[in-house]
Amino acid sequence: MENPKPDWAMNKREKARADLIARGETPKKRRWPWLVLAVLVVGGAGGYVYAKQAGLLPAPPVEAATEEPVRESLTQLAPYEITTIAPTTLSETLRVTGSLAPTRDVHLSAEVSARLTEVNVRAGDAVSEGELLASFDVDQLQNQLDQAVATADATRIQVAQAQSDFNRTQTLVEKQLAAPTALEQAQSGLEQLQATLAAQQTAVANARTALDRAQVTAPFAGVVSERSVSTGEFVAAGSPLFTVVDLTSLEVEATAPVSLSPKIAAGQTVELTVEGFGDRVFEGRVDRINPVAIAGSRALPVYVSLDNAEGELRGGMFASGRILLERKEDVLAVPASALREDAEGAYVLTIEDGVLTRRGVETAREWEGGAAYEVTSGLETGDVVLSEALPELRAGTKVMLVEN
Repeated sequence: MENPKPDWAMNKREKARADLIARGETPKKRRWPWLVLAVLVVGGAGGYVYAKQAGLLPAPPVEAATEEPVRESLTQLAPYEITTIAPTTLSETLRVTGSLAPTRDVHLSAEVSARLTEVNVRAGDAVSEGELLASFDVDQLQNQLDQAVATADATRIQVAQAQSDFNRTQTLVEKQLAAPTALEQAQSGLEQLQATLAAQQTAVANARTALDRAQVTAPFAGVVSERSVSTGEFVAAGSPLFTVVDLTSLEVEATAPVSLSPKIAAGQTVELTVEGFGDRVFEGRVDRINPVAIAGSRALPVYVSLDNAEGELRGGMFASGRILLERKEDVLAVPASALREDAEGAYVLTIEDGVLTRRGVETAREWEGGAAYEVTSGLETGDVVLSEALPELRAGTKVMLVEN
């Protein structure tokens, strides 16, 4: 129950309210306009925002952050990305290319003019030294020889008669029974017959040689690479018959820069690969070096001999390889891709207890066209070196080798 105020302390609204109560009436409750309420709400919200921005309100409690464990990165390396240091052999080589050709071949031509009665070989046949390849008509050649001999014999009789006439005329001239001109004529006739006989004797010798050469034989053991005639053909002297090649030794005509000629010498080893034989390596030797470069270039012909005793290789095959110019054994080396350089000098990254470690090195010279460097200090046998150029890896990186 409300405590009434004294009349002198009441305002008009309160006095009207007290009169209603005294008359037994219930006074109406005062309601705030909705607009006023909205204004109060908006004003209160603004005040809260202002108070929060000004830092007048306490900050809300912050939940404790859950700490995740930090995982240490580990780089995996494949076997081909590392190199284990060990004594090795370094070499300097010169790349050469060329086609294989027989070291020895011969083109056989006819030495007589006659008909071929026999041809015993074809292209691709293997022949031995002295083997009969072809025969000419012997009867025809014998007839030519007999005719040449008969002609020479007849001329020889004429020479004898002319010599007798010359001797008799000379006696008559000395006795002044004949004119000197008769002696001159006799001498001229004798000399003509003597010259004719000499020519006929040469024809006899040629006919006899032709008969002896009526058979064509192989000059050495080899293979017939070409046959140009057949049985029954009439062949003139000088016509080609066969080509015989010796495949037991082949030759590669390669070229080398003139600037490298001082480093090339006969007898140097050459490792060759030949098309059709995959990665198989054939060993050859530098046989000789042309002293003059090819016209219009600075390339020097170099001839490489290759043993082919088994007969596996053929002329015309393409070959490529390297001439061994220099070799050094029992040295330590690293691939060129393993070398790095910083302000302190050249270094490599070695793997020690699973961690990449900087190791300073000293190198002597490059080998194999710059692919490898000889190391004189800084590394020992058994050290494991990062051999691939991986710039993102640095000293301190933890690594793990992944086996294949």
